[in-house]
Amino acid sequence: MPHVAAAARLARAACLNAHAGDRWNCSSIELAPKFTPDLLTGTREQAYVYAMSAAALAWSVARACAAGALPACSCAAPPRAPPRPPRQAQVTPAEPHARFKWGGCGDNFQWAQRFAKQFLDAHEIDVRDGRIEDFFEEETTTTELSTTVTMEPTTVPPVVILVDDQPAPTNTTSRPKTGKKGRRGRKRLPRSPRRGRPTRKRFRSRYEYEDRGSRYRNIEYRMAADDPRFDPQVDLRTRLERLRPLIASANLLNYRFGRNVVSSGMRTKCTCHGVSGSCSVRTCWRALPPLARAAAALAAEAARAGPLRPRRRAARRARPRLRYVTPSPDYCEPDPAAGSLGTHGRKCNASVGSGRGGCGRLCCGRGRRAVRSSRLERCHCRYHWCCRVDCQLCRLTTEEHYCN
Repeated sequence: MPHVAAAARLARAACLNAHAGDRWNCSSIELAPKFTPDLLTGTREQAYVYAMSAAALAWSVARACAAGALPACSCAAPPRAPPRPPRQAQVTPAEPHARFKWGGCGDNFQWAQRFAKQFLDAHEIDVRDGRIEDFFEEETTTTELSTTVTMEPTTVPPVVILVDDQPAPTNTTSRPKTGKKGRRGRKRLPRSPRRGRPTRKRFRSRYEYEDRGSRYRNIEYRMAADDPRFDPQVDLRTRLERLRPLIASANLLNYRFGRNVVSSGMRTKCTCHGVSGSCSVRTCWRALPPLARAAAALAAEAARAGPLRPRRRAARRARPRLRYVTPSPDYCEPDPAAGSLGTHGRKCNASVGSGRGGCGRLCCGRGRRAVRSSRLERCHCRYHWCCRVDCQLCRLTTEEHYCN
């Protein structure tokens, strides 16, 4: 269990680091086990957190086996196939007869994978098959965030400048496209079950400042509100009663996806043996990649996650990916029913635009405010023998940007 707890801390740190510059910054993972709806209703964010948890658990246990910290497992058994040297350890023309053999202490990922599957999947299988009837205890707590700013005597009061982040006007000088787009090349959206007309026109004007993928995600979220299973206005307990089997099925797929991401990143490491560094024999073993690499791969896969669909017998085998049940909101405005905290007051970087952590991405077109502050610091210090340090006072001006 100490390694399970260590895996939970690794998953938490990886999630916070991977989404620090996104609208959803994984801050709700700090409330575990009292999660908010964004991590309970089968969203894209829940798919990432569950896959990351499975990956961190398998990674932590595999490393513990190789380190000898667990009595139930040890180093990994050597593979049956002859080792292939990594790229950095390729045989040079001066050493055409270099030999390789399996040795060392490889990370026992097979044992760790079986343990992670038994530890995590058992509960989800019971929920999917209807063998667990208990529901979570909903607890409503109100927390007020207080911000305390301490000013030094040498600090000048900050200057607040309002900045408007409106989208740039369209380029009217560009050459218009001629020719009509065929039916095959046009991406059509389904019609709303309530209104009976496409939702593309209903929400186009609100999200013109966003990128194409984010706008479609907002439309998908508002279309899902027409279904009582996904409507955020419906009580959370009622929604989970209808969605728990589907969410459990998606969690099982995401658990497996997270473990596979770690296993696919295993590499062969080698060390040389020989007289005077001749490297006549290389000893190789299989090692896990850094967990940060798996976290970055899962974060990229979360953006391409697909909805959970029923399995078809004659369906073509598709590429595995993360699965979600409930569409996610854009997380621009506070919405407790959907688990959104909003981005008001978030610190952003004005120099990257719509990139990760940029004001164009976090502020959702509401504009930002720039806070300039200056303070006196010691600078140009010199040491005089013996024994005195003389410094000058320099005024340092900083500018920080916050979303409106």
